[in-house]
Amino acid sequence: MEKRIALIISYITHPLLVPLLGLMVITHSGTYAADLDPRLSRFIFLSVFLLTCMLPLTLLPFYFYTKLIKSIHLSEKRERAIPLYVTLVFYLMAYFLIRNLPVSHVYQRFLFSACVSVLFIIALNYFWKISAHMVGWGGLVGLITSLSFRFNTDLMLFLIIGIFLSGIIAFARLKLDAHKPIHIYSGFLVGYFTILVIFFL
Repeated sequence: MEKRIALIISYITHPLLVPLLGLMVITHSGTYAADLDPRLSRFIFLSVFLLTCMLPLTLLPFYFYTKLIKSIHLSEKRERAIPLYVTLVFYLMAYFLIRNLPVSHVYQRFLFSACVSVLFIIALNYFWKISAHMVGWGGLVGLITSLSFRFNTDLMLFLIIGIFLSGIIAFARLKLDAHKPIHIYSGFLVGYFTILVIFFL
């Protein structure tokens, strides 16, 4: 039962959902970045959701058909390579799309940091199975921290929720034996500091 719950948690907190969650944080941050035309906001949300989540997921049947992967969990490092490269391409498309829209640099930096985080996962994947879940959620907590300091806005509730959910996700990944503790901790730190550095450069 515990493993089943851990599996459900892993599915509903998949790192592909993090870009969309990040946009939600930005648009509810109370900063000038949240001041968007409703039509533009809907376009951004839909575009980012399609490019960073739906399209990568729709390729899963192709990966299975071509035997690039054996399991949806991508438990082996070799299985993660091609999906990660494809995901990076979609993330870059989302970044360049947002870059050409009349929106705050906050959106651009967030999506750029997401691309860099995926690049780090790809590089580390050759010799280490870092947790993509924790990279994603570390990045989300990093986004909240960055917005709080850069705009001097109170996002304590978002921060508490982000850290709490990150802890639950870390526990779930360990319960499934998907990663060792070092993969979990390092994943969170990579995601967290990647966005922090990019925001404050």
